[in-house]
Amino acid sequence: MVHLNLKTQPQMKKLLLSALCALPLFGSAEILAVRHDMYGGNANAWQMKRHAEKMDIVTNGGAKVVFIGDSITHFWESNGKAQLAKYFSEGDAKMLDLGISADRTEHVLWRLNEGGELDGYEAKCILLMIGTNNTGHRPFAAEPPSDTILGIREIVKTIRAKQPTATVVLTSIFPRGFDANDALRQRNAIINKEIQRFADGKSVFWCDFSGQFLTADGRLSRELFPDLLHPNAAGYEIWYSAVKPYVDYALSDGKLPRPTNRYASRVDPTAYRLTEKTTVYPVTRIRSEGYGAQDWWLDRLLRNRNQISESNGEIDVVLFGDSITHNWEGPGRESLEELKKSYSVLDIGYSGDRTEHLVWRGLNGELDGYRTKAVVLMIGTNNGEGAEEIAAGIRRVLDVIAEKQPQAKTILHPIFPRGASGDRKRSTNDATNAIIRNFADGEKVIWCDFNAKLVDEQGDTKWIMPDRLHPNAEGYKTIWLPAIQPLLKEICGK
Repeated sequence: MVHLNLKTQPQMKKLLLSALCALPLFGSAEILAVRHDMYGGNANAWQMKRHAEKMDIVTNGGAKVVFIGDSITHFWESNGKAQLAKYFSEGDAKMLDLGISADRTEHVLWRLNEGGELDGYEAKCILLMIGTNNTGHRPFAAEPPSDTILGIREIVKTIRAKQPTATVVLTSIFPRGFDANDALRQRNAIINKEIQRFADGKSVFWCDFSGQFLTADGRLSRELFPDLLHPNAAGYEIWYSAVKPYVDYALSDGKLPRPTNRYASRVDPTAYRLTEKTTVYPVTRIRSEGYGAQDWWLDRLLRNRNQISESNGEIDVVLFGDSITHNWEGPGRESLEELKKSYSVLDIGYSGDRTEHLVWRGLNGELDGYRTKAVVLMIGTNNGEGAEEIAAGIRRVLDVIAEKQPQAKTILHPIFPRGASGDRKRSTNDATNAIIRNFADGEKVIWCDFNAKLVDEQGDTKWIMPDRLHPNAEGYKTIWLPAIQPLLKEICGK
């Protein structure tokens, strides 16, 4: 545990050295939102004085109720001081306010880990609301929603590890800006839609009462948020009322009935896009199928965002798709290594993904923060809709690529033959391919069709795709790799 006592200079120097040794180097591959940032290593930052003051409380027994966050949490001590004194000042309900103005996820991660703000005591209820400064202090390309989601995920994991018996209340990022058209509010809405999945309703609860801050037409009330960011005393009164059932439950040691997750009273159309078809609607797979590994989808997203972080803004080739693309790292790993001899390569294929998942990943992180020359796209075999809807999803993915990487050329593959000859899914894929080949203009989108090489004289694919779905090593080495190498050489100029 690191406790920086600024009152004692020799002790401060000793502990600062310890803190700096624990701090990850900024040259590492980690995205900004998951780094442990001690305010740039500046021991004289005003935030470090507040941290030291809070550590005095921590080392003297901590508290049963802990609020963690940024200025909105910090301001319980100013805008909400009357509510703090009334509701959170006595007995087990006395609050430890671990909010620091301007904090982002990476600062909270440092405070909870190297800073030791959750060490040495046993809290009963920990309330977390963080993320608005990640979106508010960085442009979208520098920190897309995926990064903030990953940062919040790391904080929740840290809280659970540090305080395994505590009830955790994860609160949605408060609405900001004048109305639903505010770009920062929209980014926060995307984040809120996903982080609510981190709450299991048992040890981690979701609490979204943001609708109480909004007028009927979705505007943020200046009567509650004078600066359209921070609540005033009336806003803190609403906050207290919303979280009271969770605090009471935690302090009762489970004697009170367990509260339920609380979801937003209104749906933000900018985050949910309810009018769009399934195949083009941006969707994640957070906390869904796990292939035996919890949240593997987010783990892979984190890995890819970290690769982007260390790319210096340039990646030659992006492989974009589902398990067939993902498997460049499996059966196709020898072929991938061959490709990497000439190009830097980012594989953003995810097993089981459909067009709507690529739309979300493309819009919210994996096509941000770098420039690429070529995107190799093959998607659609996991979609269960008809050919026209699947084609609409592929069209949407192409549009997202064009929006995010306008300088890139896309090599578009037909969906590979699936199943035995005459299989319904293969017929649907064939019908989809007949539509999407028309999306290729030969300039920005290049059609690359080698499906005929994947079938034998009887129309079967089992010889090269043992499960009639995924190519084996020879499929990548002798068919797919040779098909794209000349195109990549022309596109990349090497």
